[in-house]
Amino acid sequence: MSNMSRRSFVKGTALAFGIPTLVPISVIAKENKDDALPNDRINVGQIGCGSISGYHKGHTMRMKDIRVVATCDAYKSRRERRAAEFNKHYGGSNVTTAHADFRELLARKDIDAVIICAHDNWHTPMSIAAAKAGKDIYCQKPMSIDFTMMRHLREEVTKAKSVFQFGTQFRSMGRWRLMVELVRNGHIGKLERIEVWSRNLHHDASKYNVKPYGSTKEIPIPEDLDFDAWQGPSPIVPYTADRCTRWGGFHCPETSLGFLAGCAIHPLGIAQWGNKTDHTSPIRYEGTGNIPNEGIFRTLEHWDMHCEYENGVKLHLMDHQTAKPVITKYCPGKWRDGDGVVFHGTEGWIGNCWNAFYASDNKIWKQECKEKLHDGKEHHRNWIDCVKTRKQTLCHVEMAIRCDTICHMTRAAALTKRPIKFDPKKEEIVGDPEASKLLSLKHRDKWKVW
Repeated sequence: MSNMSRRSFVKGTALAFGIPTLVPISVIAKENKDDALPNDRINVGQIGCGSISGYHKGHTMRMKDIRVVATCDAYKSRRERRAAEFNKHYGGSNVTTAHADFRELLARKDIDAVIICAHDNWHTPMSIAAAKAGKDIYCQKPMSIDFTMMRHLREEVTKAKSVFQFGTQFRSMGRWRLMVELVRNGHIGKLERIEVWSRNLHHDASKYNVKPYGSTKEIPIPEDLDFDAWQGPSPIVPYTADRCTRWGGFHCPETSLGFLAGCAIHPLGIAQWGNKTDHTSPIRYEGTGNIPNEGIFRTLEHWDMHCEYENGVKLHLMDHQTAKPVITKYCPGKWRDGDGVVFHGTEGWIGNCWNAFYASDNKIWKQECKEKLHDGKEHHRNWIDCVKTRKQTLCHVEMAIRCDTICHMTRAAALTKRPIKFDPKKEEIVGDPEASKLLSLKHRDKWKVW
């Protein structure tokens, strides 16, 4: 198998004998066993070596049946440092190599799958390119800053039969899963409304070089950084001290939708799960939101959006400062700024307020659930198991697109200052051409990889 990737071998063998590409895990690899054979392992490339990549590094290093064989980042020092860490872990000097261009990494035939944790503007373009290259994909959240690209992503992932995992790992955490099971099993009665909130751009303002909205003063680009690659399809803008930072990547509109998408996507994924709406999204959005008129952090600063699903369930989406007086009216716990979700039914409520779980009656937590959702494996483990079996992941591409849709429609309603009607079947805004224009962006041809 020296000239054939493990993934190609599994798929090719199954097709040759006319059987589905569902191969038992036990046949392909021994999970987390030191005696896993080299050809049993999944070769992974990691694209993006910034702060969130440390989360992925910890999990991938613990998995004996995969090898991270390549890294890539716009910062030379980051990609080389991460490659060195993997090499030290694997006990070799050239097991993991560093790449300056992700397209070079995707062209490698020995790589089966990729973890995409570059900044938000790159998530969908890189995922599309990875699917075209025949790779399986773990993509960090959110999905896209250009709504119109997500349909193309779905098409390419489906065409390539890529196993896709969205980085909303709350679904793989036991207490979150139990909460959703209790909701779906009717233990708070019929679901009527859901409250979701997340951090806004003020949450980490103490870490900005210029507060509260980021420096606008142009400074020289560090020699270590390929700023052109960092911006990618997004327009080139002046480089400032707050631009290519952890927070700049989250709050600059050229590369992000802000924490509305970057953080709210986690509890939104739980809300969608509890409402059994992974295949769709709300059909109406009405509320408020504002964008700063200074600095470079010009994504939504505050938002207060009321949404309605076709099944009648209401969704109230807020930033954490807006949510505080709403949630503290009834939740007995001490408020902590962050992200959360509360389900309200005809017979009670249940929810999470920044890592603390509450209910209208604690007896709800002890109820039996006939409908179970999954086996509770860690998010990367679920992905790799599905890479081997070719089954659908916990956070598949359709789920990702539908969650992201809520963020885009919320932004459109906030910017136009009027209600938005959305057709989830056609995936179009209804009767509002001006709002529809907000869903697509201009891209630089140099980095069009889709």
